[in-house]
Amino acid sequence: MLTPTDMSHFEMNAERLGEDTEQMRRSFRMLMREVRRKIAFDLDDRRVSVQYFPSREGGCEMFVSCSQKEDKKEDCEAALSELLPVQREEKYRREIVYRLQEINALLSVCRRLQNSRFQGESQAFADERGGYLLFLKFKTKSPFSTPEEVAFLAEYGSVCNLSQTKLYILEHAKQISEKAVEELAPLA
Repeated sequence: MLTPTDMSHFEMNAERLGEDTEQMRRSFRMLMREVRRKIAFDLDDRRVSVQYFPSREGGCEMFVSCSQKEDKKEDCEAALSELLPVQREEKYRREIVYRLQEINALLSVCRRLQNSRFQGESQAFADERGGYLLFLKFKTKSPFSTPEEVAFLAEYGSVCNLSQTKLYILEHAKQISEKAVEELAPLA
């Protein structure tokens, strides 16, 4: 469990936890050094899996697990990869929300997502301040990565804190589309 103070200490931002940036990698390494110091949790030669769940207060709950690499398994996978094309499984589920100022920006984003063959769920909301919120759910190969097909969203709007925005829409927004990409893209 990381409190808001812990998040600040490790230079982590709850709104940007899922981004695959040098800053997030540096923050995660700093966190793991502290964990290793306290409980002798060593990640050398191991595969690491990270799941995180931001809290309303600004902290998060983070689950870090690792498994020993198995030489035989890796040798087998290497041999198979020569015979069969390797398909990396997208096993991490990500949710993000972007705030857009204009309806035209929302429509353009939905069009670009549709053109990039976005494979995920999308919902759009209009809020009482005249802005728009676009919620996206998709799968990724890593808990900190953002697929290329959604990376452009920063050009159109700003990322919001997911848990805070979910609470915000209950009182201050109304849903305009349950399948935003499919329904709004043709309007652009």
